[in-house]
Amino acid sequence: MNDINEKINALTAALYPELVALRHRIHENPELSNQEYQTAELVEKVLTDWNIQYTRLPNSTAIIAQVKGTLEGEQSIGIRADMDALPIDEDTSLEFSSKNKGVMHACGHDLHTVNLLGTGYVLSQLKDHFAGTVKLVFQPAEEIGGGAQEILDFGVLENPKVTAFLAAHVSEDVKTGYIQVKEEEVMLASSQFTIQLSGRGGHASAPHQTDDIILAAAKLILELQSIPGRKINHLEPAVITVGSIHGGSRSNIIPKELALTGTIRTQNNTLHPQIHEHIIAILKAHELITGIKGTASFRFGSGAVYNDPAKTQEFVTAAAAIIGEDHVLKARFPGNGSENFYRFSKEVPSVFFRIGVNHDPSEKIEPAHSPKFTASDEALETGVRVTTAAAIAFLQKAGLRV
Repeated sequence: MNDINEKINALTAALYPELVALRHRIHENPELSNQEYQTAELVEKVLTDWNIQYTRLPNSTAIIAQVKGTLEGEQSIGIRADMDALPIDEDTSLEFSSKNKGVMHACGHDLHTVNLLGTGYVLSQLKDHFAGTVKLVFQPAEEIGGGAQEILDFGVLENPKVTAFLAAHVSEDVKTGYIQVKEEEVMLASSQFTIQLSGRGGHASAPHQTDDIILAAAKLILELQSIPGRKINHLEPAVITVGSIHGGSRSNIIPKELALTGTIRTQNNTLHPQIHEHIIAILKAHELITGIKGTASFRFGSGAVYNDPAKTQEFVTAAAAIIGEDHVLKARFPGNGSENFYRFSKEVPSVFFRIGVNHDPSEKIEPAHSPKFTASDEALETGVRVTTAAAIAFLQKAGLRV
């Protein structure tokens, strides 16, 4: 292990108790998207205490901090962490469980925030060992697809120009002390749809006098599943899921209106317009057969997060050097979810990696977005070590002295 990694390990170990306390405080006080006021204030206080310069975006909870090395060089990279929580009632036995009813850090954003704070601190203590600037980006509203664009519009990629971005996300499928990464697409693209159906309603005893919109909706849901693999090349991953059905008021009334909502996820960003067209075509065909009118509206969510292959290899080398090659796992497939980090990854070469939070893989923990989701504190130590080492390696690879 080289000298810089030994310093990273020592600084992280010394800081670890404070990181755990910060994580518990944020976890106890979760805040929904665009409402991360206390979280942002805590981040500002910690950055101030650690003498790290930062800017709070106007009329926002977003924060951009900077750690500048003292060696000569103008290169810059960014590291992003999301801060928002989810509208979930926490159901864990944690001593630091949520104090805010109906709000929970069920996706690990409390760890993400503290991981970035810890990385910023360690970098600030090592600034005599690297050149260039690391921008620490604390993003609000990731869970609703927000935050990233306002940060980009604010000019985070300029002055100095950012040439690479890093981001981490916890994973309950990976053991604590390990990380996981893959090249190219690492998270899926997503869009949402709403389908409105309308037809003749009537008495449940006489469905022949109605359009039986409930039966038509059931057939429609099955028909949507024919798009992946039939209308879309079966070698292109695509998932269409109907998540809600709203229609009817009583068991003996066939309603005249019904609404379906759902999501589309693909590895290929360009498939979404095609799938939207196929859904519209199915609705038109159903109208001819059943007489039920159908309309669909769509909202694009996130593009696929793309890990630059060259940067990913740099990242793997840096991570293996500090936590061991056997602790750096290669993922075979992208994650099934979507991530607003794609807005950064489409602008500059980026790496999005997973930090293991499962301390006992023999007992599978509840997944993210579950009210029973938990994540081990020990993941913070791994996260800070890897993120710091990768940040310095990115600057070094860009031709700067470390």
